[in-house]
Amino acid sequence: FLVTPKAMDKALVKDIEYESKFNPETGLSVPQAAIWMVFITIFMDTLAATISTPALPYYARSFHVDNAAVGYLYASWSFTSAFCAPVLGQLADKFGRRTVLLASLLGAGLANLGQACAGTYYQLLGWRAFSGIWAAVGNSAQVYLSDVCSPLVLPDFMSKLSAVPSLAMTFGPGLGGGLSKFGLEIPVLVDGLLSLLAAGLCFIYLPESPVWLQSRGHAAAAASDPKAPSKVTTIPAGVRVLSISGFFSGINFGVVVSMTAIFLDAKLQFDSLHVGFTFVLSALATLATSIWITGFVQKSVGLKCCAVLGSLLNGLLSIAMAVIPGAWPTIIVMCLARVGMTLRAATNGTILANFTDPSNRSTIFAQQQFATNMGRLVGPVVAGHLAVRDPVLLPILFGSSCGLISGMILLAVPMPEGPKEVKQQRLRGFTDLGGAESVLELEYGTAQDCEELGKFMGDLLSQRRYRWISRKKAIYCMLDKLLPELSADVGDHLEDLQRLMKHVELIQKDFEGVQNRDVC
Repeated sequence: FLVTPKAMDKALVKDIEYESKFNPETGLSVPQAAIWMVFITIFMDTLAATISTPALPYYARSFHVDNAAVGYLYASWSFTSAFCAPVLGQLADKFGRRTVLLASLLGAGLANLGQACAGTYYQLLGWRAFSGIWAAVGNSAQVYLSDVCSPLVLPDFMSKLSAVPSLAMTFGPGLGGGLSKFGLEIPVLVDGLLSLLAAGLCFIYLPESPVWLQSRGHAAAAASDPKAPSKVTTIPAGVRVLSISGFFSGINFGVVVSMTAIFLDAKLQFDSLHVGFTFVLSALATLATSIWITGFVQKSVGLKCCAVLGSLLNGLLSIAMAVIPGAWPTIIVMCLARVGMTLRAATNGTILANFTDPSNRSTIFAQQQFATNMGRLVGPVVAGHLAVRDPVLLPILFGSSCGLISGMILLAVPMPEGPKEVKQQRLRGFTDLGGAESVLELEYGTAQDCEELGKFMGDLLSQRRYRWISRKKAIYCMLDKLLPELSADVGDHLEDLQRLMKHVELIQKDFEGVQNRDVC
């Protein structure tokens, strides 16, 4: 009794349109190699950025500037990225996700090479602002995943995507701290070279989003039809509330990125090497959260509650980090605060994707990025001035308060109804079996369907030596017992099929010796 994938496929009814967009085994519309390429690109981009992060404040101070000037350095990146993110988002909807991703990597690489060669603080500031123009790598990756992943597997891949930067951060800061011993500009130089290398790999191995290509084909067909109504990109109300929350979350993130080195220097007298290793410990906490905690929390409390919980944990623990005495307690609480930040960051993309479709996805993601980057612009500037008065408590208190406000605002976001989660999503040939329906109706075939099934079963029984002519009644009784009734609920139906296939595997294993016995 052998059920082959080919036989199962023949027994299926005609696939619905949604199923045809995605591979039933992977839930993707592109080869898995393309997803790996996205992950590799984000890994290299984050590795490049985190290599320069521990050294950048010290590099800026080498031009004899104060903490406020360090804040302006980070704010200049956020300023240009805030206003260019919507433009890049619109360009991605018009020219393709891959095109904008490539341009962002190339632009970031050239900008970082310029920063490494800067002769004055203002040259460094200018190149830093220029690098912000191309800050669309992470945003483009999220949009690409939203395009090529079915709704049922999107949260899983978004969670994995959030783990990739954490993995890069386990290597980047420590490597950057070590490279800074050869010169404070060396980590920034390596940052640029890695971005250019990522652009080359992306150009060779990453295909364009099939969903975007399909949407552009529909748009071209509509444009050629003078009677077709023009489509206006609409922004759901929930996205606007998300943008407000993202603004305050961006302030918190900007404070963390720009002030952590200054905070550790002022409180614990850490140099760039020790700051780098502290970043590594934080990254390990982030990585562990992404792999083992985020998915569990999302499934337990839901996407929105997971993001709110992360914001609250990050804000409260960051305040504790600023007031707790001692080096190791400070570092431990910092790592715990990163757990909360990771829960929020790993959930943002999936929440936002629920409000989009292929025609407006990049535009909406870019609007959210604009709000976040405006927060990243405000955060370092305000925190930098606060750090002039008190580099330990005031900047952290300001950033943490904004993180808490972000979580409270997120509670007001009206979430759209997502796809029904099924218990078994990847059973070959049966994924998304019910389409939009949660209950399966009985299927009755035509005369031709019954004839095809009868021929298939007759041939199968004859070839496998079942006496289905002379012992017809007994064979019918045996088939009735071998094919139990399945649940009408889609999730339970797939689970029943999975259990049935496990029994099929056991039967096949028990009868492995039949052919060898006949040959002997």
